[in-house]
Amino acid sequence: MTAESCNYFYLFFMASIDNSTEKEIVSLLQKGNAYAYELIFRRYYVSLCGFATRFVEQPEASEEIVQDIFLKLWEKKGSLLIETSLKSYLFRAVYNSCNNYLAHAQIKNRYVSLVREAILKNELSSDPVLDSLTYKELDTKITEAIDTLPTDCKRIFKMSRFDGMKYAEIAGQLQISVKTVETQISRALLKLRRELREFMVQA
Repeated sequence: MTAESCNYFYLFFMASIDNSTEKEIVSLLQKGNAYAYELIFRRYYVSLCGFATRFVEQPEASEEIVQDIFLKLWEKKGSLLIETSLKSYLFRAVYNSCNNYLAHAQIKNRYVSLVREAILKNELSSDPVLDSLTYKELDTKITEAIDTLPTDCKRIFKMSRFDGMKYAEIAGQLQISVKTVETQISRALLKLRRELREFMVQA
């Protein structure tokens, strides 16, 4: 089959399912039909991004949230259970993800605030330049420092500090010992102190 023939076939197939009912499209998706998946993406992606932006107020974050929803939609297509309409299902999924994103951001912001407060109280530094750091600049510094952590260490640290999970909860979810969690958190804190040593008070 030539490239032109493939293109005609694609256009014909897309046109044929474009007029299908929502139930039929979902049924095709559950069977692993990529055309149905693409149709759903084209039909809802933009509106879902706009919906997410109303909550998180960050276009880039909104797109990541929606893209993650579509990724999960494809990964779980075989066991997909939609009791309402597909549209309602997708918007509800985005709404829940936005709430999770905001909750995690709130926890992270509280953590950053504690570090910022320590700086302003001269517990970490008395440098007037550092005292004038904006919240965003400090947030960037801390985020960059966390990103230098090894993958497993960073994951455990974020679950503890950003997701607010207890050590036992982390151990249970990752199927590791509590001692391993404690060790990884200690390593993370040690490395972060090194990465942020410019802020530390010099003895």
